[in-house]
Formats: sequence, C-alpha cells, structure tokens
Amino acid sequence: MANFNTHLNTAVIITGLGSATLLSAGHTDLNGALWLWFLGSIGGLLPDIDSDNSTSLDTIFNLFALSAVLLVLHYITTELIITISFIELIVVPLLVYGFMKYIVRPIFEWITVHRGSCHSLLFLLLLALLTTQVTWQLNEQTTTQAATFAWLTGGFILLGGLIHLLLDELYSVDLNNVTIKRSFGTALKIADFDNKLITLASVIAITGLIYVAPPTEQTLTALSDWSHFKLLS
Repeated sequence: MANFNTHLNTAVIITGLGSATLLSAGHTDLNGALWLWFLGSIGGLLPDIDSDNSTSLDTIFNLFALSAVLLVLHYITTELIITISFIELIVVPLLVYGFMKYIVRPIFEWITVHRGSCHSLLFLLLLALLTTQVTWQLNEQTTTQAATFAWLTGGFILLGGLIHLLLDELYSVDLNNVTIKRSFGTALKIADFDNKLITLASVIAITGLIYVAPPTEQTLTALSDWSHFKLLS
C-alpha cells in the first residue's frame, strides 16, 4: 500500500486544488478554503487510523486531541459563559488530551483491525456526514451559506478518504510484472461485512445523520453557479 508521505502529499495537492477552485468560484472565502484544504488533507490519512503505532494514527489522534481541547474550551467560555483561570486553562487541556490519548485511543486500537471497517466507503461516508453535522451545529443554521459550507466540509473529508483508498488499491497492482498483490481489494470496499455489528451500527448512524442533515436543495443550487469562476484575472 502507499506510504504516509504519498497519502498526505497526494491529498494535499488534490484537495488544495479543489479548495482553490471553490474559492475562485466564490463558493467560500479564504478562511473557508484553507479549512477545507486542511480537512481534505486529514481525510487523506483517516483510513489508516486503524493501523496501530502508525504515523497516520499518531498524527490523526494528536489532531483529534487538539480539536477536542479547542471544542471544550469553546463550549466552556461561550456556551457556559464561565471565566477560566490561568491554572484551569492549563489543567483542562491536559485532562482532555490525556483522556483522548490514554483512554479513547487504546479503546479504538483494541476494537479496530487494520484494513477493516475503517478502510471502507461506509466509514468515510459516516465521517463525512458526522463532519457535516458538527459544522452545521457550530454555525448559524438559518443561512444557505452555512448549509453549503457544512456540506463542503463533509465532502472534503470524503474526498481525502477516497484518495487514500484509491492510492492503496493502485499500489496493490505491480505494474512492472503486471501482477496483482494479495492486498488488492482490501482497501476500496463498500463495508467490512466480516464485522457485521460495526457495519450495522454504521448504517444506523448514517441513516440518523442523513435524517438530521442540513438542507440540500439550496446548497446544490448555490454550488451549481459557476458564473463567478475565473481561471485568470
């Protein structure tokens, strides 16, 4: 399969071009384009989150931990409107980081198998819809722009993940000897049907996320307008 640098570099290039295209078409602003680029790049590593002790796993969980810290601090200061002292500002992030690293990560490593459920289209769709829903909840839900951006965030997670799976499948083919390696077909699959419980839980979760997802009609209308796109100034 492709290595860490190949996955990351390819995802960075392709999703970077995608976010730049959306920016040029006026579908997002600069900050939004940079965020989509970041999400697409991370999406290019996500399927390897089930690989114990891998560079991808370390990178992703560190980013998850950082995101969890920022979300908790944001919730405390904006939703609960609590003023945090200097000591609490140090202790809270350390507790959240420790929880992610020493509790969540070991559990995740225990229940996952490399090239199992995480190396599937079902898993990527679940993550994409979850990202869409989180973005939708954190932004103003009454505007078309918020719905559009929410779907774009999920779309870029999905795009990055698809790039990863496609690269793994391409690396499963030995073009020099025109042979197919034993790993062929284990990356780009619909779901891991050997683990029926996780597959069923994923389907239920996806169904629920689709039910509460942001509206799509106005989003599709907005994204279909490319009249402002300029290849050159």
